[in-house]
Amino acid sequence: MRLTALEIPDEPAELPGWIEGQMLGLDLAALVAELEAIHGDAGTEAPALDNLLGTDRAAMLERGLSALPLEGLRQFLRQPRRLLDLQELVLVEGGPHWQRLTASGPESARLDAEGWRRLGAFLTTGDTTTAQAHTRRAAARRHPWRWVAIVATAASLLGAFLVYQRSHEPALSVATAGKWGWLRPGAFPQDASPAEYLNTLAKGAEEWFNKRPEERAALTRRIAEFRLGCTVLLEAQHRPLAPQDRQWLVRTCREWLSDLDRSLAEIEARGSPVRVRDKVDETVRQIAKALRDRAAART
Repeated sequence: MRLTALEIPDEPAELPGWIEGQMLGLDLAALVAELEAIHGDAGTEAPALDNLLGTDRAAMLERGLSALPLEGLRQFLRQPRRLLDLQELVLVEGGPHWQRLTASGPESARLDAEGWRRLGAFLTTGDTTTAQAHTRRAAARRHPWRWVAIVATAASLLGAFLVYQRSHEPALSVATAGKWGWLRPGAFPQDASPAEYLNTLAKGAEEWFNKRPEERAALTRRIAEFRLGCTVLLEAQHRPLAPQDRQWLVRTCREWLSDLDRSLAEIEARGSPVRVRDKVDETVRQIAKALRDRAAART
């Protein structure tokens, strides 16, 4: 099972290119579903696409996502359905940067064919979003070149996302079942004091010890859930913390991610599950201690 959300890069400089790759590939619907399992569906409360882009809209269409501030990119990860809107926008109105990416992407030929196949299948379902698909297909007709077929993928992605949610629920089991630790609602209390906030993060980390899997599959899933929680922590706003504490938390969290990635790699290489679990235990103890020590310095 491949979870796209686990591949979100930790380095800010890599994030624009990674998101662009997802937008021009065939797995965007899966990514949106996974991110909604983490952050929830904001529904009508989600900011409109133009509000997220603000005055950077024209620059983004011309130069790509590197024209957006880092916090703006992270907003799209927290409001994932806006990624579908963003994809439609850049496929219809994007400038040379997006055209080059589309023409040179390794999946471009498959995307052409798959886009029309998905669109045809989607338009026969009778789904209430069919009208949206017709509207987007009409937009594609205004661009009579090879992007027409790729815009068809954007037309069908919302339908693909809904189908993905209905028919691929097991593929989301890590994201949806792992409501513990930093994936649990309320894991980041924005109205807490700095010390309370850091201690709450420590308690969330220590929920790792609530289950002690010994079988390889169960342990891999447990580590992946914890690793996904670290990604959520990286993307959280941490309002109770001062800037220097936020910077420390993000920097230290990347070190934790590296440790967890090594543990995942070891168990995937058929390492002893109990030995790998012991290593993760030590990582979690270090995480909790670091957070509590930082909290003690803020009381």
